[in-house]
Amino acid sequence: MQADSKHEPQGLSSLKAGSTDSGRVESYYDDWARSYDQTLRSWHYQAPEDAADLLLPHLEPGARVLDVGCGTGLFGEVLSQRANCHLQGIDISAEALKQAEARGIYGALLRHDLQQVPLPVEAAAHDAAAAIGVLTYIEDADALLRDLCRCVRSGGLIAFTQRSDRWQELDFAATVQRLEQAGRWHVLQISEPRPYLPGHEDFGEDIGVIHTLCRVT
Repeated sequence: MQADSKHEPQGLSSLKAGSTDSGRVESYYDDWARSYDQTLRSWHYQAPEDAADLLLPHLEPGARVLDVGCGTGLFGEVLSQRANCHLQGIDISAEALKQAEARGIYGALLRHDLQQVPLPVEAAAHDAAAAIGVLTYIEDADALLRDLCRCVRSGGLIAFTQRSDRWQELDFAATVQRLEQAGRWHVLQISEPRPYLPGHEDFGEDIGVIHTLCRVT
């Protein structure tokens, strides 16, 4: 049985359409934070688990991981259950950060608009960064990804997802390639599209999610 869009808060025109208006995104996720985890489960959201599967084989014990757009902490929770790591989260939504803090898995949580770079993070302060389910809301994804290369030490890892429809519309493969040609990272893996929100009536099997893993150079 499919969950329908009535579970979503009001704010954006739709989850599928998204927005790069930071104020609208902040309000949307503030309103949704308390029911977010339950709703995502009803839509069979698997990206945090899939992203952790991709990243974990490359992480050393005790790795410092920056969870970019951490939201309520879904990805961080999966990672903390499977690995010995030190998590720092950053997100625009204060209400989502309250939910993330309640999990007790983050050493630090920062409220910040991810469209404003550089992020308030020291250079080379992390062994890895992950942006899972985030780039739909970023106008200049190239700028954010370049800044993550600053935040992560040389030889560290960056994992991120992009919806398959946006990957095609934005020629996101070219963005990934530009950063490799600029010497920012080396691409380790780009997945085939995987199920994204199969229980959501607006996504189903038509829109998947592509996982990418890169090593900072």
